Amino acid sequence: MQPVRESGGRGHVRRPRSRPPSPPGADPQRRWGRARGKFQALGRTVKVVVILLLPLLFLVCSVPTGFLLEGPGPSFDLQSGITVRGARTYTARGELVLTSVSLWESRLFHHLADLCGRDYRMLAAREYLGEGLDVEEQDRVDEAVTLLSRNSAAVVGLREAGVEVEVEELGVLVVSVEKGYPAEGRLRAGEVIVSVDGVAARNAVELGELVAAAPEGGQVVLGVRGMDGDALHAAWEGGEDVELSALLSGEVREVSVSPVWEPELARRVIGVSTRDYFDYTSGVRVEWEMEAVKGPSAGLMLALSLVNALTPEDITRGRKVAGTGEIFPDGRVGPIGGLPMKIRAAEARGAEAFLYPAGNREDLVGVSTSLRLVPVENLEDALRALSEQG
Repeated sequence: MQPVRESGGRGHVRRPRSRPPSPPGADPQRRWGRARGKFQALGRTVKVVVILLLPLLFLVCSVPTGFLLEGPGPSFDLQSGITVRGARTYTARGELVLTSVSLWESRLFHHLADLCGRDYRMLAAREYLGEGLDVEEQDRVDEAVTLLSRNSAAVVGLREAGVEVEVEELGVLVVSVEKGYPAEGRLRAGEVIVSVDGVAARNAVELGELVAAAPEGGQVVLGVRGMDGDALHAAWEGGEDVELSALLSGEVREVSVSPVWEPELARRVIGVSTRDYFDYTSGVRVEWEMEAVKGPSAGLMLALSLVNALTPEDITRGRKVAGTGEIFPDGRVGPIGGLPMKIRAAEARGAEAFLYPAGNREDLVGVSTSLRLVPVENLEDALRALSEQG
C-alpha cells in the first residue's frame, strides 16, 4: 500500500496541528455564567435597597409637615362669567382678570425641593388656620366671607353705575377669635353677633361701640346666631344670588363676656375679627361665575367688572388688567394675602397692569415683575388709574 502523499510530497502522512487550550474566561458559556451571576447579585442588592427605601419614600411623599404651600392659583376674566338681570349690559374688548392663590398641604419632599428653588411660599398651618387648626370651620368662614365679598362688590358697583341699592344690615360675622381674649372659648368663627345687651348690633362699628360702652369690669351679653353649613356651602358653590338672612340658623343664644382694655385701640374689646353681615335689594341683580375661589380678595375686580358691564365706556380699553383686593360697601379697598403669588398668576395670564391694595405695599419687597403695579385705596382710585392708562 502506497503511503498517502501530499503535493510537494515527502513520503509521510501530515497530521493536523492541534490548537492551544483556550485561555481562562474565553469560553462563551463560562463568560455568560459569570455575567449572569453578577446580574443576579445586582438584582438582589437592588431588591434590598428598594425594600429599605420604601418606608422612607412613604414618609417623604405622604407625611404632612404642619406647613401649607402657597402658589399661583387660577386666573380668569370675570367679565366672561358675569350675569346681570334687570339692566342693559355692554361688552368689553379687554379683560378684567381675577387672580388667586392655591393652598395645599406640604409633604417632606416639598421641603427638599424648596432647597433647590422656590416656586411657592411655605407658611405654617397655624398662621392660616389659627391655633385651633379647624379646617372645616375655616372653610365655612371662607365661604361666608366670599358671599359677603360678592354682596359688597354688587353694592359698590351698582351705586357707581347709578343704580339704587338698599342695604339690610343683619349683624356681624365672626371671622376669627383671638387667643387670650374674652371671646376665646365663648364664640366661634362663623357665628353672627346680632345684639349686645339686647341692643341690635347691625354692623362692626356698632358692635365696637356697644362693647366699648360697657362699664369697666362689667360684662356684656351678646346675642349670637349660627349658620346653616350645608346651605352656606350650596350658596357658595352655586354662585347664584342668595339672601344671607336665610343662612342664619337656630334661635339666638346669649353669651356673656367681660371686655378688656386694648391700649392700641384705646377702648375695651372682646377679641374678635369681624365682617359686616348684610343683604342688599335692588332692581338689578348680579351673579358671578368664580370657579372655586374663596375669600374676600376678589371684591375689587368683581366691582370693576360690574361697573364695566353696566356702563357704555369700556374701562379696559382693550387691555388685559389683573388685580386683587377686598372691597367694603363704602368703596374702600382693604389688604389681602398672597400678593406675590397673585402677581405671578397675572404674569402667566399675560396681563399688562395689576391693581392691588395700597395697604399691601410692604408685601412687594423683593418682588420683581414686568407688570405695571398700581396701588389703590378705593374703587375711585382704580377707575382713575384705568382711565389714566388709556
